[in-house]
Amino acid sequence: MPAHSPVALVTGASAGTGRAIARALAQAGHDVAILARREAELASLARDVEAAGGDCLVLPCDVTDAPAMGAAMDRLLAWRGRRVDVLINAAGIPGPVGVAIGEVNLADFEQALFTNLRGPFITMSALLPAMYARGQGRVINIGGNHAMRGRAGRSPYSASKWGLRGLTRTAALEAGPHGVTVNFIAPGPIAVDRMKQNWRNRAAAEGIDEDTALKNYMHAMGAALGRPSEPSDIVALVMFLISAGARNITGQDHVVDGGIIV
Repeated sequence: MPAHSPVALVTGASAGTGRAIARALAQAGHDVAILARREAELASLARDVEAAGGDCLVLPCDVTDAPAMGAAMDRLLAWRGRRVDVLINAAGIPGPVGVAIGEVNLADFEQALFTNLRGPFITMSALLPAMYARGQGRVINIGGNHAMRGRAGRSPYSASKWGLRGLTRTAALEAGPHGVTVNFIAPGPIAVDRMKQNWRNRAAAEGIDEDTALKNYMHAMGAALGRPSEPSDIVALVMFLISAGARNITGQDHVVDGGIIV
């Protein structure tokens, strides 16, 4: 790859939407650093990135491990002479589902905060100064539409994503004078493996077919379009937000949920 190829970091790159984003960035001509816990999945993704023509830096790391994350950010900054053009914070966990406040385990609550909120804070703290030095950069934090409303039984996830939304807006104000944009994407249900298994479980429990279970789920969520998103829907928005066409968009919430939040 030529020395001037743009450099991107994607956290949560081993599966789902993060993996799809990393592939798309490589196909668009980026050198891509990929960070996640699962080394085998990162190794296979690295082959995909390189097959698409991009150089790849594999960073096996848990975003909740602050010392390990610091070392990973140092490796990234050394990789291309402190050049980082794009940061995609896609690492995230759902936390407990259907557990009320007062019953949520404190460790589970903290795990959601550390993964979904502190992780992006660590990456932005390390990489924004490098972007400022070059006078350009794009940061995208992948949140969720539970950051746009309350949801009973989802306090760890909702609190962490609301926090990430606020962090995004503050970062946008601080980064703007340096030519760096910071935006928030709020997906609704995405048809990734974890969600597909959820729908299969619902179908089995209710004695119905999977298509009906999915339709019932989306109806209960109040989705105007009645369908979940695909990873490609999120990828398309990411690729727009890092493009020249989005140069004047920052600090914004971009909801991709089929019309649940309207």
